[in-house]
Amino acid sequence: MFVSTLLLMACTDYTLEKRPEGEGAGPAIEATPNPMLFGELPVASRAEQTLRIQNVGAGALNLTALTVSEGDAWFQVTVPEGVLGTYEPEMGTLVLVTYVSDGNPVSGKLSILSNDASSPTTIVDLVGGAAVPDLVIEPDSVSFGAVTVGERGEQSVSLRNVGDADLVVTGMSTTEVVFDYSTAETLPFTIPAGESRSVTLGYVPVESATSTGLFEVVSNDPDGVESATLSGSAGGQPVAVCSVTPDTVEAIHGSADWIGNASYDPSGYAITDYNWTFTSVPAGSSSFMPSGGANRRGFVPDVVGTYEARLVVTNSLGERSEPCFASLEAEAVGGLWIEMFWTRSGDDMDLHLVRPVSGSPSSALTTTNDCYYGNCVGGWSGLDWGRVGDSSDDPALDLDDIPGTGPENINILSPESGTFTVYVHDYPGSVYSGTNMVTVNIYVGGRLAWTDTRDVNSEDYYAPFAEVEWPRGTVTSL
Repeated sequence: MFVSTLLLMACTDYTLEKRPEGEGAGPAIEATPNPMLFGELPVASRAEQTLRIQNVGAGALNLTALTVSEGDAWFQVTVPEGVLGTYEPEMGTLVLVTYVSDGNPVSGKLSILSNDASSPTTIVDLVGGAAVPDLVIEPDSVSFGAVTVGERGEQSVSLRNVGDADLVVTGMSTTEVVFDYSTAETLPFTIPAGESRSVTLGYVPVESATSTGLFEVVSNDPDGVESATLSGSAGGQPVAVCSVTPDTVEAIHGSADWIGNASYDPSGYAITDYNWTFTSVPAGSSSFMPSGGANRRGFVPDVVGTYEARLVVTNSLGERSEPCFASLEAEAVGGLWIEMFWTRSGDDMDLHLVRPVSGSPSSALTTTNDCYYGNCVGGWSGLDWGRVGDSSDDPALDLDDIPGTGPENINILSPESGTFTVYVHDYPGSVYSGTNMVTVNIYVGGRLAWTDTRDVNSEDYYAPFAEVEWPRGTVTSL
């Protein structure tokens, strides 16, 4: 007989609870576990669990029936002879419940009839899961790009089984003749749960055209046929043709045009996109590529140096060209050319140039003997240095920047004789507390004569950088 007396102290994973006093002295049934979870099983697999039935009341418990009231197609209960009967307090029995998977998640109910007045029919929920294969093709969209007519392009995909049961692949195919597939496996083949197999897809265009299709896989995945989209184009790669004119200009004052309208496609397809980007610009430059299409006109370089741009064109088939490169040289023109830029934005730095004066150069700061943002932007104030009425020896602050990192620039075409002093002012209107490296470049007669980078991080401090002795063009660090 499948009956056992269960003592509370003999069970480590089961707690016997009597009804509190005052709630009646009759029998009380307890069935554990509830619900009964059988996990995920492959089709036709079976699992068994033991149900514990216990009298946790104070009176005799009479079990009269145990039946699967719902889900008897998947669940069965084994009731040995003698299980139905009377159980004194703290006595109980064990019964076996079996689950057989049909490949789908299911649920059922086990009904226990007894003389428990509070629960004459006790319901135990039964839950069975299904372990099924699940095919995923990665990637599910494959582009071969541009392939020359008659040549072959290849891409790989992975057939992954992300399910819980063996995946059996019984068929593979492509919907268009320009696409094919190959694999080391022989159909049918099995992919265990959690594993994958590689398939090589091919594209061989026979004419200039855009092709689309599907790669389809037939398997025992309950979701049916899985597929990946295929695309490719043929017609020959377009050719990017680029230049910049003129290829040498004066920084700040000159402009150049980036020209790409000579780009073409050998097969006659239209060029639909001209992608101009800078591959390198001089340190400190904030210049950007002008907007437009094939030609980008009116580019103004803001610091001295080499600007290299790249052009890639795309045709109507989506094919991209090899890159074309063009270079522009931005020069410093005139006698004295000073440019400045810094590292951290949000910390306004100002460039100052003090003319040759008697006494300390610092005493001339922010006067008419000092070219800075307050009196010298573009020469608008009419600072008249050197020979009266001769603008060639007057300074001009052509670039002034506040929120960014520069650049700023001061230049004089034909400086007066004497010693000029270059300062950098950490303007207190915007504050940055950390290190801020400031670079000053000094060009004499169009050639870089001096450069230095220093940390300027004291608000409202005028940092002396260099002296320039003219007309010798000698630069001395301060």
